[in-house]
Amino acid sequence: MKEDDVDHEKRHVSAEKQMSVKDIEKKKEKKKILERQALEKRRAKSRHEGESEEDSPNEDDGNDVDDDSGDSEGMAACLDRILEDPP
Repeated sequence: MKEDDVDHEKRHVSAEKQMSVKDIEKKKEKKKILERQALEKRRAKSRHEGESEEDSPNEDDGNDVDDDSGDSEGMAACLDRILEDPP
């Protein structure tokens, strides 16, 4: 085999590897986009059907059991209280 043929073959293999890596990255990105679109579609459908926030999947309703603040207390007041009372 000639040296030019060997170099050509090495470049060809290297190019194939790069294409393979790019294809894998594109597939991962496409999967992320599709998952995000599906989530947005489910949320839009939930809002359209009038589903309450408590029944909505994957969303935080802010009523955690370990939350010490009152329900009527706003987020700003809660943050002020945290900043004023260091641990």
